[in-house]
Amino acid sequence: MKFSHRWQSAAALLALSVFRALPLGAASAFGGWIGRTLGPHLARHRIASDNLQLAFPELSPSERDRILMGMWDNFGRVVGEYAHLDTLRRSVESGRGLVTFAGLEHIERLKRDYKGAVFVGGHLGNWEVGGLMLHEVGMETVAVYRPPDIPMIDRLLRKHRANVFSQLVVKRHDVKELVSALRAHGSVSMMVDQKLWQGEILPFFGHDAHTTTLPAKLALRYGVPIIPVRIERLSGPRFRITAYPPIAMPETADGDDGTNAEIQLTLAINRVLEGWIRERPEQWHWLHRRWRIREPRRKAPAPSGEQD
Repeated sequence: MKFSHRWQSAAALLALSVFRALPLGAASAFGGWIGRTLGPHLARHRIASDNLQLAFPELSPSERDRILMGMWDNFGRVVGEYAHLDTLRRSVESGRGLVTFAGLEHIERLKRDYKGAVFVGGHLGNWEVGGLMLHEVGMETVAVYRPPDIPMIDRLLRKHRANVFSQLVVKRHDVKELVSALRAHGSVSMMVDQKLWQGEILPFFGHDAHTTTLPAKLALRYGVPIIPVRIERLSGPRFRITAYPPIAMPETADGDDGTNAEIQLTLAINRVLEGWIRERPEQWHWLHRRWRIREPRRKAPAPSGEQD
């Protein structure tokens, strides 16, 4: 293991231990304070600011600053709450009200029909608690995630995520596990608001962005609905998780503008995410380089005297 990975892993373990030693509310508040205090001084703050200006050019500088400070508060709270995912799960089981649900009827209907689904969401609120809704109704789901670059930190986070998700697979790997789940009338869930180099370049807030089409591919191939799931932070470590009606399937293979069904569905998912972010922009993860476009590799010129 690289030395830098060792100290970063040690720092992550120490942070999780400190947050674990605090009550959930205190851990969330402490994480929020750290985020608000340190975040604006990090290089990533400029990325978030540029992203926000790209998506909301009409905002004044003071409005952008308010949203960015709220984003750092939310992100710090997410970190502080990692060590308490089991606490949040037990709060659901005991009915304490820290996590409330809306739209459960859409998931119950899937269970009655013995039919799985593709659940999609984004990095909003505390995105790690979304699986609690599916846990509540006893719906087995394979969750796709992007692991950290450092294996030890990945193992630490997986340990805590296991309190919420029954099965995790790495993004872009083990697609066969997603297929197996859907064939067995199970479900898969994934967050689809981040850049995927292998995805299609599609508009997001009116600007081109590499976008995954995997949810649409799976839904069309296996005849299952796409269910948007939204996580909102209400106050402190209190959340509302909402399941929405299935996204309407395209009536024809090609839309009026010639786009195929896969692209039509993906654009519909993007519109849903945009709506959520517009309502609570301070709860979205603006730190990601969402609109970075990879330039196509230029073909090397042929040597003099050769032809294509």
